[in-house]
Amino acid sequence: MKFNTGILTHNAHFTKHNCFFMGIILLFFCQQAAFSQTPPLRKYWIEFTDKKNTPFCTCRPAEFLSARALERRARAGIIVSEEDLPVSPDYIAALRAKGARLHGTSRWLNAATVVADSSTAAALRTLPFIDTVQYVGKHIIPRNPPNRRTKGRAILTNIPSAGPNASQWGYAVRQNAALGVPLLHLAGHRGRGIWVAVMDGGFTNVDTMPFFDSLALNGRLFTGYDFVERDQAVYESAQHGTSVLSVMGAMLPGYFVGTAPEATYFLLKTEDTGGEFPIEEANWIAGAEWADSIGVDIINASLGYTGFNDATLSHTFRDLNGRTAIGSRGATIAAQKGMIICNSAGNSGDEPWRYVGVPADAPGIVAVGATDELGKRATFSSVGPTSDGRIKPDLSAPGEEVVTAGVSGTLLGVSNGTSLASPMLAGAIAALWSAYPEKTAAEILAAVFNSADQYAAPDVLRGYGLPDLSSAWLRLGGYMHDKSLNNARSGWFAFDRDAGELHLLAYDDLPEALTEATLYNLLGQTRQVKISVVRNAISGVTLHGLEQLPAGYYSVALPGRNFVVRAMAVAWK
Repeated sequence: MKFNTGILTHNAHFTKHNCFFMGIILLFFCQQAAFSQTPPLRKYWIEFTDKKNTPFCTCRPAEFLSARALERRARAGIIVSEEDLPVSPDYIAALRAKGARLHGTSRWLNAATVVADSSTAAALRTLPFIDTVQYVGKHIIPRNPPNRRTKGRAILTNIPSAGPNASQWGYAVRQNAALGVPLLHLAGHRGRGIWVAVMDGGFTNVDTMPFFDSLALNGRLFTGYDFVERDQAVYESAQHGTSVLSVMGAMLPGYFVGTAPEATYFLLKTEDTGGEFPIEEANWIAGAEWADSIGVDIINASLGYTGFNDATLSHTFRDLNGRTAIGSRGATIAAQKGMIICNSAGNSGDEPWRYVGVPADAPGIVAVGATDELGKRATFSSVGPTSDGRIKPDLSAPGEEVVTAGVSGTLLGVSNGTSLASPMLAGAIAALWSAYPEKTAAEILAAVFNSADQYAAPDVLRGYGLPDLSSAWLRLGGYMHDKSLNNARSGWFAFDRDAGELHLLAYDDLPEALTEATLYNLLGQTRQVKISVVRNAISGVTLHGLEQLPAGYYSVALPGRNFVVRAMAVAWK
C-alpha cells in the first residue's frame, strides 16, 4: 500500500536495531491493512421454504398474538393461519451458526434479515431450508446511543391561542374541516379507544413538546420499537415523525388540535435516515407485524420506496404490482389482518417518476394522495395506475400547506407532502372508528370510500377523492337531517343504529339528569319513553324500548324544553 511504502522509505536509514523496530511497525500496518480489507458487512433478506419444527401452533395463538389482536380478528371473521406463526427458531439458530447476525424476522413472509459478509451469505444459500438470499443494503452503523433517556416533559400551563375568534381546533381548523372532522369531535368522537401505530424515521422532541402532553398524561403515548437500531429509543433521528404525529394527536385547544387527539399511539422507527436501501421495506414489515401482534387498529406509514443509494436495487414501474417488492408483499398481508393501513402515495407527481411508491402499490392498503386547499390534487402528489392496472392512490387528503408542530416547544410550521395527507386521513378514520368500535375495518373503509367526492368516478390522480368523515359517520349510523327545520336550536339528527333504540343529536346543552321524553307520531298520539343523555358539544340522546316502533315520522319533546325535535325513524328491526 502506498501509505506503508512511505513509512518504509522514510525509515530506510534505521540501524539493524531500528530495522527490527521497523519490522514491528510494518507488521502493525500490515495487520491494519488486512483489517481494512475485511469484507464489508451487508444486510440480506432470507426467505425460508417452510416453518418445520416450529414450537408454535395456530391452536395456541395467544403465544404470539395479544388478546386484543385476536378479538379484532374474530370480529372480522379472520382466522389465525400458518402465515401468522413465527419463523422456526431452529432456522434462526442455523443462520447464527453460519456466522450471520440476526436483524429481524417476518412471520408473514417466513423470512429473516441478517447482517453478514458476502462469503457468509454464500454459505447461507447452501442450507436446504433456505429459498432466497437477497442483498437489501449495506450495513449502516447506528449513530444514536442505544439507551438514550427521554428528556422529560415540562407540562405547559399557559396554552397559546390562535386568536380571540379561533375555533377549538385553532390553526388546524381548515385542514380538519376538509375531512369533515369537526362534527365528529363535537359529537365526542375523537379517537378514544382506537390504537394507532405510527411508522417513521424518528420522533425528535415528542417527549418534550406540549402538543403531546395530553397523550402522555392520559397514558395514550407509547414508544414501540426502533427496528433500525434494534432498541426502544424513538425520540431521535428525525423531526419527520413528529410532524406526522402532530396532525393526528396534538391537543392544545384553541391553538392546534389534530384529527384524533384521544387515540392511543405507538411510535415505531422503521426508516433508516442514514441511507436508502430495501432493508427499510423489511423494517416496514417488521413494524406492521409488531403492530398487528399487540392489537393495533390503524397503521400510518408516511414512507415510500422507489430509488435507492445502490441504483441496481431501485424499483421499476413493472415492480408496482403489489406482488414483487418485499414491502408491498408484506403490506398486502397487513391489510388482510383486520387493520386499516394508510400509507403516503409519494411526492413524485411532477417528476419523471410520477408514480406511487412501494408499498403504496399494495392492494388493500389505503394509498393517500395530497390535495391543496381547494381540494384539488397537489401537483407533487404521486399518481397511478399500478403496473397491473389498479387505481392508485386510493383516497386523498390535505397535503399542501398543512400546519404541523414545529421543531420544539409550541412552534408551528407549514409543510407539504403526502407524508402529511396520510396521517391526516388516518387520524380522521380513528375518530370515525371510535364512534363505531364494533365495526370492522372493512365496514369503516366502505363508509369512508362511499363518502369520497369521486366515489362514482375514481381516477389515477386523486383516487376515489377527498372523503367526508362526517358523511361516513352519518352513513354508518343511518342518520338523517330534516333540512326543513329552520329553528337553529333544533339541529337534530336521528338514526336507527340498534334495534329498539333511536339516537338523536342536538346542538344544545342538555342535562344528563333527563330520563324521560314524549314521542309523538303524525296523528298526535303520544308515548312516554325512557331516555339517556350523553353530553358533548353536541349532546346525544338515546330513546329506549322502541323495538316495535313502526317506520314513520315522529317528534320528540323533552321535559323543560320549549322546542320539539322532529326525527324520521326508518327500517326498524
